[in-house]
Amino acid sequence: MGQNQSRHQAFSTDNITPTAATHANFCDIVRATLRAASQNRFDDVQFFVSQINDQSNKEACCIKAAEKAAMNDHFQIVQFLVPLINDQSNKDACCIRAAEEAAIRGYFQIVQFLVQLINDQSNKDACCIKAAENAAFMGHFQAVEFLVPLINDQSNKEACCIKAAEKAAMNDHFQIVQFLVPLINDQSNKDACCIRAAEEAAIRGYFQIVQFLVQLINDQSNKDACCIKAAENAAFMGHFQAVEFLVPLINDQSNRDAFCIEAAEKAADNGHFQIVQFLISCLSSSHQRENLRFQCVLKACSRLREDAVASLGLEPKWLFQSTTILRFTAAMAIEGRNSVLTDTLSRMQPARITQLLRLSITQRHVALAVTLINHERVSTQLVDLPDSTGATALMLAADAGHHELIEKLIDLGASVRAEDSQGRTALSRACEAGHVRAAKALMDAGADANHRDNHGLTCAQLAQRFDQRQVLRLLNPTEKQQHTHTTAQSRSILSDKELHQLLSDAGFTQQRAKCQQNLADWLQEVARVLTQDHRRMTGSYAEGWANSLVQVNGRTAADSDIDWTVLVAGQMFHLEGGCDRKGSCGYDTPLKVKEGHAQVAVGAGSQPAVTATACGVRPAQDTCHAIHCCSSFCVGRVRKLIKNDNCVHLVRATRPSSTNELRVSFSFQEKDIMRRLSTVQGQLFTLIKFIFKRHLPLTLDTPGLKTYHAKTLLFAMLERYGKSPETEAWQPHNLIALLKESLDMMLKFMRSRRSPNECMPHFFMPDAPLYFKNAGIGDDFDNTKARVRDRLCELRSDIGGVVDQLRKHVRPLQSEKFYFHPFTLLPLTAPPAVTKIRERSECPKKYYKFADVYSVVHECVSELQSESSDRNTRMRQLSLLHEQQWCKCAALCMTAMTHLKFGESEEAERLAMELQRHQLESGLKPQNIRDESRKWSLSDIKLPEYSDWAWRFCLPCDSPPRFPFLPEFTQTLFTARLSQPLSSHLYVNFRCLSWSLQAELLRNRAPAIAFDHWIEQLLGDPDLEELLTLAHYSDCREHVELSLQQMEMIEKERRVAMETQDEEKIVWVRQKRWRVSNRSGSDSGAHRSREDEERRLWARARLRRDGADLGRLPSSASSPPAVNCSFVLLCCNSIRTAC
Repeated sequence: MGQNQSRHQAFSTDNITPTAATHANFCDIVRATLRAASQNRFDDVQFFVSQINDQSNKEACCIKAAEKAAMNDHFQIVQFLVPLINDQSNKDACCIRAAEEAAIRGYFQIVQFLVQLINDQSNKDACCIKAAENAAFMGHFQAVEFLVPLINDQSNKEACCIKAAEKAAMNDHFQIVQFLVPLINDQSNKDACCIRAAEEAAIRGYFQIVQFLVQLINDQSNKDACCIKAAENAAFMGHFQAVEFLVPLINDQSNRDAFCIEAAEKAADNGHFQIVQFLISCLSSSHQRENLRFQCVLKACSRLREDAVASLGLEPKWLFQSTTILRFTAAMAIEGRNSVLTDTLSRMQPARITQLLRLSITQRHVALAVTLINHERVSTQLVDLPDSTGATALMLAADAGHHELIEKLIDLGASVRAEDSQGRTALSRACEAGHVRAAKALMDAGADANHRDNHGLTCAQLAQRFDQRQVLRLLNPTEKQQHTHTTAQSRSILSDKELHQLLSDAGFTQQRAKCQQNLADWLQEVARVLTQDHRRMTGSYAEGWANSLVQVNGRTAADSDIDWTVLVAGQMFHLEGGCDRKGSCGYDTPLKVKEGHAQVAVGAGSQPAVTATACGVRPAQDTCHAIHCCSSFCVGRVRKLIKNDNCVHLVRATRPSSTNELRVSFSFQEKDIMRRLSTVQGQLFTLIKFIFKRHLPLTLDTPGLKTYHAKTLLFAMLERYGKSPETEAWQPHNLIALLKESLDMMLKFMRSRRSPNECMPHFFMPDAPLYFKNAGIGDDFDNTKARVRDRLCELRSDIGGVVDQLRKHVRPLQSEKFYFHPFTLLPLTAPPAVTKIRERSECPKKYYKFADVYSVVHECVSELQSESSDRNTRMRQLSLLHEQQWCKCAALCMTAMTHLKFGESEEAERLAMELQRHQLESGLKPQNIRDESRKWSLSDIKLPEYSDWAWRFCLPCDSPPRFPFLPEFTQTLFTARLSQPLSSHLYVNFRCLSWSLQAELLRNRAPAIAFDHWIEQLLGDPDLEELLTLAHYSDCREHVELSLQQMEMIEKERRVAMETQDEEKIVWVRQKRWRVSNRSGSDSGAHRSREDEERRLWARARLRRDGADLGRLPSSASSPPAVNCSFVLLCCNSIRTAC
């Protein structure tokens, strides 16, 4: 006994001796027992249990220890402990729990032993059911085979078999499934079990189980349902064998067709194109097969799956129906992979190939156009085949400025003398668009610069009309360049502090730049929801600095734009010196990079972006379709300014004398750097950009430098003095010194480059030169470098001249507000139909609701023009908007329009009265533009939720609007701008629309029109439509003069890209000003009659031009109300000062 005691004491953690056991803590004994049971120390378990004198305590210890032993497959311990439990209910409970744990682990001997010890049959059934399900899930067939027959109640046994079979099917335990399913006696239960189990097996690809289960389903409709669901799961996951087996078993042909269409699209989404081909072949009609094949080819093209497209086949007509398919062929052309295109061209007539060539040029797919030009099936006889407007391929290349294509088309035999329907040649069109290099290529090929179009205009006159100065320089190289130079004595020199304050007063500060960046982020996120192309905004609008060189107030300058970069999905290149050749990168050949340009099989042209020109209130927008690179590039240089190893991308641009290459772009890294500038750093950039982009080319007539040169120069200064704004160099009192030093550095860069085309080194790739604008054209353009250098030397010695010009150009802010109208800036992509406004709080889903509102507005405006529009449907749609306080005016206006459309004038009048009381927000205060993003998180920009700021919209549109149920003047406020194909839209200003609805619907009600309120709202941010509305409804001379003054200022400052219809509005207001200025009391009726007639004529002309039905204008409203003229004059002065 003494030896036994010492042995247990030696390895017992608690050192429990037999003598002391009765006095020891019971919990210590239990812990020691459990530890021994889990470690299979049988003798120790026997010893510790024997030391517990109290029977209830002993049973409790045995229960816990038995369960521990069962979990660890220690059968001898279980066999010893369980019989020591005297209480049968406790023993049953212990056996149940222990058996379940043993079953899930496959310890069959323990399961067999425990189940037989359970005395109560219902407990035994429950134990067998749970243990069998666990064993089936884990694949322990012997345990399942033993347990299921022990279940006494038949209904319980069937329920167990069903659950266990489904769990076994989920884990590919075929033997268990094969054993269990036949045990289910009720056929409906068996069918239901087979359906669910087959679906789970199909999604996991367990074909043997699927095959077995489907055959056991007795009811044909159930079998069809099972096959459809299981095949859908298999197709989604790419299990071809299961799909191939299941689809033929679907008995009903219509069900089979519907399934094949839906499943094929899901399989295509996941890239399972073998399954797609099989499903297409299962369709009953050729029409269905072609439609489905088109949809699947579309998905394959969007993923650049050349193999899938080749196997599915590409029909020639699809190239003209889908921009996605055309983009696919263009992307393949860049890589020289043209097997699909070659096969498709072999089935096309020569005229159709010429049409495809024109389309590829129009869509800016240069690599595809080059491939077509080089193809043997392109007809030299048909190269000048025109489109419906008379435009040839050569003219379209001239429109886009693709000089490489121009040269190739001329080599192919294209005529430089061909004319379009307006009598313009390719050279005429190039001069009109301002493409100097394209014009030079055409002139070198013999194009006549003296040709006159149908309006009698020569190429030079066209260039003059559209202010294309560089084209004029090409056409008239001997014309002497003029520039003004004011002596230093005639101007007052600003100090550093005064210059800093001048720029700060105009809004060029870090705080306002941050607000601008926040607005850009908000716009980007909403645009991404709408376009679904993961676009990113780059350039000055997103960077927050110098998007306008006048003020920082949210407006984009007329000569600036908004830049978008869209990375082509599915395409990725690898760069020598960047790619580490690891993982999947090892399978692709890296591209050589020469002077910052990756060398490719076929060039994509030298125009990196497709430009949607400025149109109305919309600024120009450049969309650059770029190609992913797998890595960063020149990391050491990037890290000098930012800790950012993000991947670079490639854009469609070349060096002046090269073709087959793509430029390496760091635009994402540059955006990050620019967004971190301090006020002084940002002001230095603004000054440099002002000199390069405005002062040199416009004041001194010395073009050649671009914004990117200014940005590169700033980066060099940041490298020299560091990024920290606390550094002495970056203090306001050094601003002029920094500018002088920057110009010195620029001159040094220019002197270090021998070529007359090269300006300075790229900051991130020092071996890559940056070129002057229009470099490589030759002739007078070879003198660009000398001219720019001379002017910079002059400016460096007389900085006062620059500052003097800057002082005339920038304007102090009269309001802290940002004039941000995001729904006029979104890409003009047809938005999807929506049935609800998605309210989410997390990023990026919080932007869904703004995109949804845009979609609803677009759909409502479109449907209100439809003759088949349904009232209840419109009201349901509009109800989605009424809860959004930030676009309440738009909702009220469209609801009133709906009532008018369906003859409910009283309801429309009620809403007009509500509009009278409704307050709109004109501009956003900085404190309302909040960035709630956390570090490293997604953009989280918050705009006001409870003030109405969303009332200007530009909506995709390709035809004039038709609202015959509205008063005729109100109809004219829907401005269709259709002259620019990529910028065509319908402009709707709901604020002035609400004014017009109030004036028309409430003309005989009190109170009278609140013109003073209108004018107050116009302060700071009027547009042409609002000013026209004021002039139309008011006969007060001061009102009309105010309207005309502001319209002329908008025209002068180019806040609107003017069209003929805009000029006509200004002419009409001028005429009305003359009438109200010359009106006397005695002949007011005669004047009113003439005014009414002129108003009718003007509106009829407008409607005729837009293609709408002509009709009579309503007579004028009742006599105008009394006007507070002193208030109007005060507002005139305020607006004049603000603008």
